[in-house]
Amino acid sequence: MIRLGYACISMATPNNPNKKTTIAQLNKLDQAGQLKKLRQILQTNFFNLMDLLEYNAKHQIFLYRLPSEFVPFATHDIAKEWDWAKEFVWDFEKAGDYIRKTGMRLTSHPGHYSILNTPKPNVLEATIKDFDYHAKVFDLMGLDHNSVLVTHVGGLYDDKETSLERFAAHFDLLPDHVKARLVVENDDTSFTMVDVLGLCEKLGIPMVLDVHHHHCVNNGENWVDYLPRVIKTWGERTPKLHFSSPKSDSEFRSHADEIVLEDFERFAAALADYDIDVMLECKKKDEALLNLRKKWADASVRP
Repeated sequence: MIRLGYACISMATPNNPNKKTTIAQLNKLDQAGQLKKLRQILQTNFFNLMDLLEYNAKHQIFLYRLPSEFVPFATHDIAKEWDWAKEFVWDFEKAGDYIRKTGMRLTSHPGHYSILNTPKPNVLEATIKDFDYHAKVFDLMGLDHNSVLVTHVGGLYDDKETSLERFAAHFDLLPDHVKARLVVENDDTSFTMVDVLGLCEKLGIPMVLDVHHHHCVNNGENWVDYLPRVIKTWGERTPKLHFSSPKSDSEFRSHADEIVLEDFERFAAALADYDIDVMLECKKKDEALLNLRKKWADASVRP
């Protein structure tokens, strides 16, 4: 069985759990005003999250990527006096209860400024803080380890093997609750499916195979041949893959608005023997998911 999901923003509602502010706006306020503003934004994000989870459940969408900015400036010095975890413990528990009751799976994808294999100590420190924040959100919701944090290996820094080794060394520095949720995805420019698979097998953590990224950068391998090894990295957890269609031949790395049905049918055929979650990465988000689901269903009943 394949379950489809989408990332962060629903096209069906303007009320998404990604409301935010800026440092410039916060700096116009005194500390009390800053904390009030941050609390208001997080409360709004919780209200919107509950509405969105209900929308997802109504439409049988059980995989969803939570926006990274859900807790505004969670790792920034401007919020260092704000114990958001303690203040909103009831809201985290309420959201977690609903997620578990509906059988939904939430994941996250820390931003591209979080680079675990960086050679710069200040970037590494910020990356660990960001990963810790993302894991803490899922811990507070009481979600199991299917709620993963997806990251890329990071930069090449002119030496792929050394960069992979540095990722592994820095992984050892992570808090245990982060290690328990961190998974690695192949990217579209530097680290191939085979690179990432070897790294994940070495560290004993899951790999997220992004098929579109594999088509962008590879050494001629057929991803289907490697699928059993990718699935094995997940152990008892439900495997998660990413799928998208390229925007065009000239902008191949960019995501299209929708998913090309014929491409997805070939992809889905290779997954027929697995129970798997697939995150669709496309510009039209849940709209594209629902369109694909309908076209896929219609195609399956054609004579």
